[in-house]
Formats: sequence, structure tokens, C-alpha cells
Amino acid sequence: MADSVSFIPNPEVIDPSSVTEYRWGVIGAGGIAEQFIDAVQRHTNQKIVAVASRTKNKAKALGQKFGIDSHDSYEEMISREDVDIVYIATLPSQHREHALLAIAAGKHVLIEKPVALDSLEAKEVFSTAQSAGLLAMEAMWTRYLPQYDIIRKLLANQALGEIEMVNVSMCQSNLWMSRLFTKNGGDPMFDMGIYAVSLCQTFLGNPVEITAQGVLNADGIDEEVSAQLRYANGARAYILVSGRSGIPAIGQISGSAAKMNVGPEFCIPSRIDLSSREFYAQVSTWKDESEIRGHQGLCYQATAMAQFLDRGLLESPFESHADSIANLEVCEKIIQIIGAQIR
Repeated sequence: MADSVSFIPNPEVIDPSSVTEYRWGVIGAGGIAEQFIDAVQRHTNQKIVAVASRTKNKAKALGQKFGIDSHDSYEEMISREDVDIVYIATLPSQHREHALLAIAAGKHVLIEKPVALDSLEAKEVFSTAQSAGLLAMEAMWTRYLPQYDIIRKLLANQALGEIEMVNVSMCQSNLWMSRLFTKNGGDPMFDMGIYAVSLCQTFLGNPVEITAQGVLNADGIDEEVSAQLRYANGARAYILVSGRSGIPAIGQISGSAAKMNVGPEFCIPSRIDLSSREFYAQVSTWKDESEIRGHQGLCYQATAMAQFLDRGLLESPFESHADSIANLEVCEKIIQIIGAQIR
């Protein structure tokens, strides 16, 4: 295998001590909020000041666990002078309301993915933040993992050649997670499938044609989706998303010069396998061997956001507002095609 194909560059990871220590408030006290607070406290120099929940005693319990203040009122927490950034960790259908609340108070916002269940709502949030001179960023944490820095370098160096096909699965046995199958809770396509759509966008941009099939539950919410995306240059992407069946989450990329696997699991710190296109080609592998495993990888986006603020940016260079909106539009189109009722 040619050296140009076998060479996998090392990732460049932002030194947490190289960025300003910003003060964070968290809206929502569910599982993702807990994982985020834990990751940030363990692996960054960012400071979580407080958490807020409208569910009685929920914020208090989380605050006591992590040694931070707690509030039963979002407005009360957002109004604190010692909060610079608000992490929005409520239900996707609530993101717009809570993000606009924080923006109106002059706070930068990191909004848990998906930004919304409606691309128009996402546009409103981003435009409002920009008009206020504030950074609003989707918490698409996969784009801030070390392996994603490698992906960006490989694409910049054209190591894969012209991308022809992407195949990606995001399938987990999540039937126990009732909110995924409750209207406005964030269905599997938006909540899980957004990862797969984001990966396809990284390599191919935005599609010009979408076809899809789905398996819906009795309430009309998607349990499983397969989608085919076509692009202006003739490239294809194939997405399989399931909230009921689990298979390894792998991103497979075929280029004119090389082929690559990301994962398993592609959405957490994992690995990259790169080879030439031949069937028995020698495979070069990079494996994330840091101590930051699984959802501890949420820490990277917090450090990145601090760096973006230090640079005076109003959107992420790793996922622009237009990128986030376009990915929501893909999810919306898929949901429309399969006839799901998620709201």
C-alpha cells in the first residue's frame, strides 16, 4: 500500500489549559447533563457553576453530586452574573425556548443535539445569537473528538481521493428509553440519526435527493429508518438508524484512492482504519488510547467552545450554523417521506 494511503496523521487536541476558564450553567438535569458535567469537571479547566431543573429536587441532587449550585428556575440561573455560557440539555422540542431565554440574557449557548426538531427553529436560534454577538453552537460532540481532527486532515490532504460512497449505521437497543418514542421527546431519527447524517455531511456535503423507508410504532414514531442520499456529483450515502435493534455503529467511506472505517463506535472516541481500495489491502489503524472514553468525550466540545470564544467566533468552524440546519432538513425530509409523527 502506498505511503500516501497508509499514513494516518496524529490528531491535534486543544490543550484545556490553553483556553480561558469560562463559567457554565446547565439547563436540564437528565442523563446527558450529568455526563456533560462529569466530563467537563474531569477533563477541562472549564467551570460548571450551576444546574437548573424545573423538576423539584432534580437539580439539587445533581448539584450535590458535583458540588455546584442548583436552581429550580431556569430564569434564576440564567440571570446569574457568574454564568458566561449555558449548556441546553432539555428535550429537543424545548431547545428553542431555552436557548432564546439564555441568549436574551446575554449568554453564549451550547445546545444539545439536535438543535431542534424543526430547522426553522434552529435558524431562529442561530440568527438571534448572531445578532446579539453571541456564540451559539450545536453540541454535535463527535465533531470535536480526536478522530475527527484526523478525518479533517485526511480530507484536506485528499488522502481518500474523491469520496464516492458513505455507509453508516447508528443502531442501539433503546426501546427502554421512553422519551425517544414519545412525541416531542426526540425520536430515533432526530436524536440518534443526526449523528449518521452529520457523518455523511462531513464527507459529501448536503444531498440533492433522498429516499427512505421506516418502521413506525403504534403512535407513528419511527423505530427504524433506512435512507439513501444522493449528491450532485453522483456520490451516494446509505444510512441505517434503529432505536430497537443494536449493531456496531460504524462509518464506512469509499474514496477513489482509499477506503476507511470509523469506529466502532464512530460517535465516541474509538478508531480509524485506512487502506487502499484492494480487497486484501494492508490496513493502517489509529486507535484512541487516551483515558477519555465513551461519553467522557463530551469534554472536547467544551474546550473547543472556549477556544472559539477566545477567538471571537460566532459559530463553530467544525460545524457551521448552515451545517446544523442542513442536517435537520435531511432528518425532516426523511421523517416526511416515511410518514412519522414525532410532534
